[in-house]
Amino acid sequence: MKKNVCIIVVSILCPVLSFAQAMGVAGGGITESRSAVTSISDGGIIAPFQYIAPVDEDATKKENTPPRSRVQQRIMDLNNAGDYQTAGTEGVSLMATEKLDDELQLIVANSLAWTGRVKEAVPVYQGISKGPYANQANLGLANINRWRGRDDLAKPVYQSILEKDASNMDAQEGLALAKRELSPRTTLTAGVSEDSSNLKRRLGAVNHRWRDQTGANIFEVESSGFYDWMPTDAEAQRDLTLRYQGLALPLKPSLELNMPTRLNPSLYGTAKIKLLDDLVTLGAGRINWGKAVANPIAERQGLSASYLSAEIMQSFTMGSLTGRVNYYGVSDGNVILTTGLDFNSAWRPFGSHFKPFAGVETRSAQKNVSTYWSPAQGSGSIYAGLMGEWSDADWSFFASAQLGAPLFGDAGSSWSVSAGGKHWLTNDIALGMNLWSMASWRDNATYRARSLNVNLEKLWN
Repeated sequence: MKKNVCIIVVSILCPVLSFAQAMGVAGGGITESRSAVTSISDGGIIAPFQYIAPVDEDATKKENTPPRSRVQQRIMDLNNAGDYQTAGTEGVSLMATEKLDDELQLIVANSLAWTGRVKEAVPVYQGISKGPYANQANLGLANINRWRGRDDLAKPVYQSILEKDASNMDAQEGLALAKRELSPRTTLTAGVSEDSSNLKRRLGAVNHRWRDQTGANIFEVESSGFYDWMPTDAEAQRDLTLRYQGLALPLKPSLELNMPTRLNPSLYGTAKIKLLDDLVTLGAGRINWGKAVANPIAERQGLSASYLSAEIMQSFTMGSLTGRVNYYGVSDGNVILTTGLDFNSAWRPFGSHFKPFAGVETRSAQKNVSTYWSPAQGSGSIYAGLMGEWSDADWSFFASAQLGAPLFGDAGSSWSVSAGGKHWLTNDIALGMNLWSMASWRDNATYRARSLNVNLEKLWN
């Protein structure tokens, strides 16, 4: 009997710059790559909540199952035992030398998809174009499109499955989730944050996101306000942000324009493109550095920064590896360079909900200044941790914890914890929340920071 399994990818919608992000861009926090919130200054469109529905086990039954060899039966046994990582790996190797029947091929494709190896799963699903398993293969392809944020491609596939099998519960659920993601939405966000240097931020934002008729062009408009406070100074600022992402265009460009409407009005903008089947992301632009560092003095000075970034991601049998480089040429003459290398393990020693990870992060500065973290001797840390994810069609929750150790420069032992979730109160109203706290070493002293963001989301169907 095949076991039902689902893969969840949680991206909590929070369209404003949190203190945790500010410490990542300006402060270089140890959890920069692990933040559950996407940075505005990166110029990217916030990823949607994504869900891969389980395959209907009844649909994979077949009368007169063909006799299988010992190695083929091993794939079946691994699948029945829930060892999908090994089933996918051995299944791919077996397919290179043998022709598998459609049932076994579907099991291999599902095993790859369920363990995050979606690029490998796609051609295996596509090889099942007709017969009793074609609908389930198409369902797998639709789920992968949703997992990749392409609900516009998934929706017609779910609809075609339901035309042939109106009672298919997985396709019904997938279609409902795709329609939810494609719907226009307005999000209200409020947040608070502070660190051990007595730097505090209060923020609020209103964001509206919608798509054109194709569903492949995403637009956002956002109005936000910030109040940054420290014992010797305080400053408030407001800004207006416009975003666009073309999912079906060559290079999948993401564009952002940002303009403060109070305190040093100026135009900022960033752009990103994707190359090599989305494995490489390149970015460039000019950002509001005062906003990124959450420092009232930097805001009053009107500091800006030229911005260049590169990110490369590659998946392997053992997991996925992501490397990134960010360059900031600050208008005060300083240069900040951050790098990171993150490994997400496919090993699941504590069950399918828990994901081990590890990584290295570095930060360097041309000179040290008082308004933002700029270690003249540099800073390098190594870390490892565990993330847990749980979800259903109407809710999601994640929790993460990690420990870090110094490698060089202005770095020390560190820890970080975060948690967040999203719950759909009704079919068109959702409540989300993110918590984050960390401790590390900066400027020859212990450093602490924490933040809380709450989001209320309304769909317009």
